[in-house]
Amino acid sequence: MKIERLNYRFLLLLSTVLACTILAFFVGFIREETIVYTHFFYIPILLAGVWYRRKAVYIALLLSSVYILVTLFSPQAALSVHIFERSAIFVAVAYVIGFVSEERAKGEEKLKETKEKIKEERDKLNLILESMDDGVCIISKDYKVEFMNKVLIDVFGYHVGDICYKAFHNRDEPCPGCKNTEVVKGKTVRWEWHSRRTNRTYDLFETPLKNIDGSISKLTIFRDISEQKRIEDNLRDAEERYRVIFEHALTALCVIEHGKFVSLANKEFETLSGYSREEIKGKKWIDFIADEDMDRVQNYCEERRKGEAPACCEFKFVSRNGEIKHVNAWIEPIPGADSCIASLLDMTELKRKEEELRETCKRLAELDKMKSDFLNVAYHELRSPLAPIVGYASMLERCELPDKGKRYLYNIEQSARQLEKLINRMLELARIDGKKIELSLEWVRIPEVVSEVVKSLEPEAKEKRQKISMSVPDIEVQADKQKLIAILSNLVSNAIKYTPEEGKIDINVEDRGEDICACVADTGIGIPEEHLPKIFERFYMVDTSLTRKSGSLGLGLSIVKEYVKLHGGIVWARSEVGKGSEFFFTIPKRRKAIKKGA
Repeated sequence: MKIERLNYRFLLLLSTVLACTILAFFVGFIREETIVYTHFFYIPILLAGVWYRRKAVYIALLLSSVYILVTLFSPQAALSVHIFERSAIFVAVAYVIGFVSEERAKGEEKLKETKEKIKEERDKLNLILESMDDGVCIISKDYKVEFMNKVLIDVFGYHVGDICYKAFHNRDEPCPGCKNTEVVKGKTVRWEWHSRRTNRTYDLFETPLKNIDGSISKLTIFRDISEQKRIEDNLRDAEERYRVIFEHALTALCVIEHGKFVSLANKEFETLSGYSREEIKGKKWIDFIADEDMDRVQNYCEERRKGEAPACCEFKFVSRNGEIKHVNAWIEPIPGADSCIASLLDMTELKRKEEELRETCKRLAELDKMKSDFLNVAYHELRSPLAPIVGYASMLERCELPDKGKRYLYNIEQSARQLEKLINRMLELARIDGKKIELSLEWVRIPEVVSEVVKSLEPEAKEKRQKISMSVPDIEVQADKQKLIAILSNLVSNAIKYTPEEGKIDINVEDRGEDICACVADTGIGIPEEHLPKIFERFYMVDTSLTRKSGSLGLGLSIVKEYVKLHGGIVWARSEVGKGSEFFFTIPKRRKAIKKGA
């Protein structure tokens, strides 16, 4: 297209040059005139100047030559100075027109290059703005939206060409917070704006942007800081909550910086130390530690920061007036900082109470020992008069007595034996409390032990027409035979006592591999559920009237519990009022001889 245009210009210029030449010769030789025809020479000169710039001089020289030749060889030839002047004018005009055209072309070229550069820069700017994570828009001086990048369009929609306060704020006039006027005057501003339309908060950066025509527009960058504001609000709320907790905690709290200085303390720490907060801030942590605990606490704090020590440390705290207080400190490093928080619990009063309690326990232990010693002596002394009573009663049986006397004698003997039984039980418990009981272990066949117990108690059962059944496998255990007999005797005896006439008593033993589980079940009066946890305690009686009737002091089950415990087993009971009770105990098959409490 460009080549065709050049050919067209060349042909047109050539045609005008030929036309002017022909015209000059026609007028000069045929019509023999020399006036006016040179005016046509300016046409090709102008065309050459416009199209070929300074090369138009060559056309001017060519036409000047034609003009001179025509003038010299025409019939009215007369060579004069004005011929050369006019030729010079042709050249001068061609040069001026060519120069002006060339300068104009250079200007147009520069303008074109400038426009291309501006377009390129604008395209680069648009590419940058479109690739930004933040929203970007350009607003003119008269509030028109000139540009919006994709991020902003996705949020607010496409509003290029619209009025900004209508597009973003849905207002009919500029909003009071608008910074357009300030920015147009050359000021850069930064501020926060909450959009009710999107319910999001933006950090706005607005700066002047100079246009090609010299006008000023406003470039605005929208950075969405809604999440950041939410985090800041949550952090502020958390800080407030922790400040309230820190301030109103019931223990003394302080923050220790770099393991040396106290930077923050609560009200309880003020009370504990006797210093005001202003005095505490910046005070050395070691100033609050007694000299004898100084090295130990410093080493502890260093190890605690490394995670190599427990959270708790006890030491002596020195208050402002020099008073020594016993405190228990929990020190925790603060994550991400070279500091830790210390929680101090004043243990001074507790220490005093502990000391008082220790003294009380010591006195009680002494009194308990005196009581045990007294009871041992008393129990033994109580047995002393029983021996002659039983002996003389046996001797009286040989004498001739009336039936009434024999009945009295029988009651005396039975009461003496019942009293002896009770005293023996109390002596046994006294020996248990004094840790003087030892197990005499031997291999014992359980069927033999059960049979011996049933045989000894069978007369009592027969008096009440009760039936005793046994289900015992042939098992041997390593146990103290006499104490095993005592365990079963107490349980079976209680079953006989608290089971009405014609009742039933079952003795079952189960082999469980490592141990045995024995059960003595009856169809007696039963025990209320609320009493079951206490029936193995000493002197505890569920029904005092029945206990007095049976002559019991509530010691049998406590002895059972202690003997089972000595063997390494456990004892428990199940019962239902009116239907009967079940007493269980376990003992291991193999047991080493030990002392109670060893």
